[in-house]
Amino acid sequence: MNKRTSTLVTALLLATTLGWQQPLMNVSAATHAKTTKTVKTTGGAKTKAAKAKAIKSTSTHIKLQGASNARDLGGYVNRHGQKIKAHRLIRANSLSHLTKADQTKLVKTYHVATDVDLRTTTEQKMSPDVHMAGVKLVKANVFKSFGAFPDFSKKGAGAKMMEKTYHDAVTTAQGRKAYKSLFHQLLINPKGKAVLWHCSAGKDRAGMGTALVLSALKFDKKAIAQDYLKSNTYLAQTNKENLQKMEAGWKAQGKEVTPIVVENFRAQNAVKMAYLNTMYKAIDAKYGNMDNFLHKGLGLSNTQLKQLQANYLTSAK
Repeated sequence: MNKRTSTLVTALLLATTLGWQQPLMNVSAATHAKTTKTVKTTGGAKTKAAKAKAIKSTSTHIKLQGASNARDLGGYVNRHGQKIKAHRLIRANSLSHLTKADQTKLVKTYHVATDVDLRTTTEQKMSPDVHMAGVKLVKANVFKSFGAFPDFSKKGAGAKMMEKTYHDAVTTAQGRKAYKSLFHQLLINPKGKAVLWHCSAGKDRAGMGTALVLSALKFDKKAIAQDYLKSNTYLAQTNKENLQKMEAGWKAQGKEVTPIVVENFRAQNAVKMAYLNTMYKAIDAKYGNMDNFLHKGLGLSNTQLKQLQANYLTSAK
């Protein structure tokens, strides 16, 4: 492998397999997230909300040959005891390598009618989604293009890059435009059909989109976090393989793969609460709270939020 090729391999691994995007803007604020305060309750009878939390709540990992991080959010129970309907809300990683059997499963079993691609145009051109018969493809780029790659030789560079990415995804016009598009598709999707949204690894841009959708459906941060962190499990094998490829690429260039380099690579392959909390902090700093962001940042009306809840949730028990 020559130097040019090995450099390209490393760049492609960083750019297209991790699910993150280097924003163009240089924002140093909000790179350190506040921890969410825990409110303790004492005595008394359980409220309806507390009972709802006690209800078993789970999603379904969709086993596909060509996408390891695909999930049906059906089964999750919100704080009002309402459950997400099965086969209606699907999150995933890249759909570029779906087999015929994968496509059949998504369309026939999970009723996918709309595919929202949150990746950059570069990613979409390099690894286009497999066209599924009868499925509408919507391109909604959270970021316009890739910026400079982080210096993996510097301690903490990977985590800082991720936190900046989560900040910019919800504070830039481009990011908000993409998530507005996702919600628009959720509102107009045919009755009884599913919307699928994805990025490259299905963990960051898709993860933030999922956090916003679940927030609109009245889920609390704890429930959102439980879903968000599942990417670490479903991407474990892929991340192991990508680390080996990265190390091989660096060594081919004569670069030393130090523990710091490995730490940074793992930081960018993982999902961490510090990243998601950076998104929440950025929203709170600019909009006050999540509800205001849904209204002012994404332009959703109370009527539209109620429509989303009616379309995708069962009635409270």
